[in-house]
Amino acid sequence: MKHHNGFTLVEISIVMIIIGLLIGGTFGGMKLVENMQINKTVQDLKAIDSAALTFKDTYGRLPGDLPNTATRLPGCTVAPCATGGNGDRALDMVSSFVLPLTATMEAFTFWHHLQAAGLLAMDYHNTTTDLTFGAGQPSSPLGGGYRITRINGNPFATPSVSSFREGVIVIPADAESSAAVYSSGQAHLCNPFPSVDTKIDDGLPLNGKMRTWYCAGSNTADAAYDISPALRGIVFYDTAF
Repeated sequence: MKHHNGFTLVEISIVMIIIGLLIGGTFGGMKLVENMQINKTVQDLKAIDSAALTFKDTYGRLPGDLPNTATRLPGCTVAPCATGGNGDRALDMVSSFVLPLTATMEAFTFWHHLQAAGLLAMDYHNTTTDLTFGAGQPSSPLGGGYRITRINGNPFATPSVSSFREGVIVIPADAESSAAVYSSGQAHLCNPFPSVDTKIDDGLPLNGKMRTWYCAGSNTADAAYDISPALRGIVFYDTAF
């Protein structure tokens, strides 16, 4: 009798099914991670908004703008937390949200006043020597981190110019404390932004509380998000405080 070595159709089918399950599980796991990052970003932006509003109601000033913090906030005796603001009821105005940060700027001490008041628990700590995300400023689950800013007018080119108050920007790590040029290669991939915008705002890249740079398909009021491969941008979340 002759013996033939090889796989039967049944065996090959089983192997193909296993490979399909492994591939499906991998992509399913990646999608699950992405959804968790999106939901966490939405929670973070809402938490920052709520914490700053509570701080303002409690102390009569915004975090970062509050003077005499060493005597008014618990345990706030070391800079940057101990660095008080000028008390003008607004964060310092900047000409561009990509200006370099320093440890004495209200946009930086903002985070540390919130933390000292016990209103915001994120992954940063009181330091004047490391302004990076995850150290002196909070990081973002999408990569990079959050930066607070106040700029007169709309920071992005849009059909209608709005007058923004303070806002939170989600920016890449290479621009965390410097005036980096926001080229398409330095910013975040646009893919998660439509989901974040839909959950927290109106789902439109050029309107509402959340707007984006470079991620709009066209410069019209009802523009859709453009998530073409490798297209990158940053987002600005207009806060309520």
